[in-house]
Amino acid sequence: MSLSAAQELIQNNVELPTLPQVIAKINALVDDPDVGVREIGAAVGEDAPTAAKVLKIANSAYFGLREKVVSTEHATAVLGIRMLRTVALQASVVRQYEHLRGNDGFNLESLWKHSIFTGQVCAALAQRCRGRIGLAPEEFHVIGLLHDMGKIILLEHKADMFLQVVRESRISGTPQHVLEDQNFGFHHGHVGALIAQAWGLPRAVSDAIQFHHGPREALIADPVAALVALVNLVVHRIEEHELERAVQVFDERSRALLGLREDDISEVVAQAELWLPQIQI
Repeated sequence: MSLSAAQELIQNNVELPTLPQVIAKINALVDDPDVGVREIGAAVGEDAPTAAKVLKIANSAYFGLREKVVSTEHATAVLGIRMLRTVALQASVVRQYEHLRGNDGFNLESLWKHSIFTGQVCAALAQRCRGRIGLAPEEFHVIGLLHDMGKIILLEHKADMFLQVVRESRISGTPQHVLEDQNFGFHHGHVGALIAQAWGLPRAVSDAIQFHHGPREALIADPVAALVALVNLVVHRIEEHELERAVQVFDERSRALLGLREDDISEVVAQAELWLPQIQI
């Protein structure tokens, strides 16, 4: 189903979230040439729960900072404005859905860890891409964070049907997005793509979210969508401790599209295995 065909079905069934207020404020400040790092860090600091999560994430082993950051202004100076915005988005979005934790039929913490991990691995491989991919590594962090967010929206607004889909997928082995399509007429990738569009993110971001489960035809000529779809598979295999199979996800054709070498994949997979237990939510 096309995104336009799914849009009406989605809007009649679920309520899409608005861009978190703190991120909207950061975006406005970033676009103001008279505003500097200090003001942007202070804006994040005004939202105390988000600021606390930003500092926790910034001080995590993933970033490997030489000094501990103790304020959002400090975090902005050390991480840079673009990465600070990404970290703040992660913190604020995760906090927005804290009320869904503890659902017996769905492990929200596991989904967030998978999403954050996907963004980290996407960003790491994007830094090594020698082909033209058109997005900065920080933007791949955002795609990773949002690629499965449609599941959370379905959980919030269509819990009974969504949890039935989750159970059926576990029992039958049928991919969850296939069962979502059959039951809702759209899947979580469509929902995530519409969220990205509503938040004013680049078209490449929404396309990558929509097509992170394929079809293959959508990935052949789109390096961003291809990278995200393949990393999603890589991450699932790392989570299952199947590192050799993770490296094999990228075939010769996909490596050529992205300008990656075999050793790029194997080195990032090895590093990612170390990141996994250190992910901060």
